[in-house]
Amino acid sequence: MNKTILLGFLLFAPLLWAEKFTLPVFPDTQCAVNRNNDLFTSQVQWIAANRSALNIPFVLHVGDIVDWDTPDHRMWKNASDGFAVLDKAGIPYALAVGNHDGGAVGPGGSAAPGNVRANLRVTTEFNAFFPVSRFTAQRGRFAEGRSDNAWYTFKAGGLDWLVLTLEFCARQQPVDWAKTMLADHPAHNVIVLTHFHLTSKGEISQRNAGYGDLSPQQVYDQLIKPSANVLLVVSGHVDSSAWRADKGEKGNRIYQILQDYQTTDNGGGYLRLLEVDTSARTISARMYSPHYDLTKTDASQFSFSGVTFVAAASSK
Repeated sequence: MNKTILLGFLLFAPLLWAEKFTLPVFPDTQCAVNRNNDLFTSQVQWIAANRSALNIPFVLHVGDIVDWDTPDHRMWKNASDGFAVLDKAGIPYALAVGNHDGGAVGPGGSAAPGNVRANLRVTTEFNAFFPVSRFTAQRGRFAEGRSDNAWYTFKAGGLDWLVLTLEFCARQQPVDWAKTMLADHPAHNVIVLTHFHLTSKGEISQRNAGYGDLSPQQVYDQLIKPSANVLLVVSGHVDSSAWRADKGEKGNRIYQILQDYQTTDNGGGYLRLLEVDTSARTISARMYSPHYDLTKTDASQFSFSGVTFVAAASSK
């Protein structure tokens, strides 16, 4: 083996296999990239600077990356430039597509002209600023050249992980595709990353937002609940913080977490930090703002104990 490659592996291997690691989750960044981009910049810079200290293997974004598109694509450029910091640091990430990231939302946040349901699936700018080639951990997708529905893998805590991004109030076809993806990876701990799932009360939403396709409850019943390897569901869209834990059909515990702070100080630069300890079998959650160097001490801080992780195939 080349000495340079060997040295790189020896340096990076502890990050892959350390039992404790942190997954940063971006709540909706739409207001930050629109009105106070310094908040967003502080988030990505902090993640890059703390990658080793916190053992960060992967980063998640719940969608509504931008508020709406403009002729100069200003907000998409802000988002792209921000994630370029993670690109340079070699930190892989996955982005869910929110309703504001497509053609359904026009200037000011109002409905764009035309058929709102059809416009919802027009994600040209998202896929232009974040092409498939930019997602280094992406392994496949529902539609070629589009990352609206895609899957990613990484290793952390001695386990295999799969992140599934699912479009807002998904159509039936991507859900059927996703069923196959999860069934094909029984030894992976699955994180479903989607823009809309929980309400502010911590309930699974029964509505399709009026212009989506399936409701979050329908997606849960068809895809999430029957899958033995789904561990986490992470979402935004609703300005609140909430969580719930349900038992899946195969006996697995499904932890569902909501985070969105867009209407307060443009999000305040807060990140959800999920600290996963596969040895202690815990997942701890808190909201931290690098911009203010503050951690919220309210109900957004919680932890799960006795978590049953899916063992890696090689360890079975």
